[in-house]
Amino acid sequence: MALEETQRQAQRGRPRSLTEEGIVKAALKLTASSHLEDVSMRALAQELGVPVMTIYSYVPNREAFYELVTDHVLRTVAVPGPSEGSWEERLLQLERDARAAMRKYPGVKFNRRGGISPEAARLTNGVLSILEDAGFGRAEARLAFASLFTLMVGQIEIDSYDESAASTAVIESVTQTTNDSSDVAFEFALNAVIEGLKILLNPKPPAKSSRRRSR
Repeated sequence: MALEETQRQAQRGRPRSLTEEGIVKAALKLTASSHLEDVSMRALAQELGVPVMTIYSYVPNREAFYELVTDHVLRTVAVPGPSEGSWEERLLQLERDARAAMRKYPGVKFNRRGGISPEAARLTNGVLSILEDAGFGRAEARLAFASLFTLMVGQIEIDSYDESAASTAVIESVTQTTNDSSDVAFEFALNAVIEGLKILLNPKPPAKSSRRRSR
């Protein structure tokens, strides 16, 4: 019976001891000293103690691997509903929560190959929905999302740097005079973008000229 069970597992290519959750846990452990993009299937298999081909029965390619890990990281981020505050408050909360989720795992970044995981797509649609609730048209909402996403990608890059990294030193050299941290800088930038979006929604009428006409 034991031999038959072993043969059945080999045919399926998925031993009971290995799960997608186990793969994610091992991947995140490896990213503690590296970036997800640098984690090889061989290193992952070695960490899990299984043959490389066993990994491919769960994640057939690197794209699927990135999606599996990214989905795990972003799954905890909720999209605040209309009853949870104004559109500005909802955006602030979503962006803060997304950053906090990514910050737990500095080695994980958004996929640079252009792919988008289901959870990333969920959050993207959530941001667009909030922006449309605010009054933006679909095209304007996409441009607004692009601005917010650009800010978030830059912040994630900063959060993932080692303390000795040159880019971190630049940020610190700029903010140290006011004793500001990257958290303060992020909040400032995020609020600045949202205030800019509010102005676009409700543009001020042009000021009347106070000059008198010359006779």
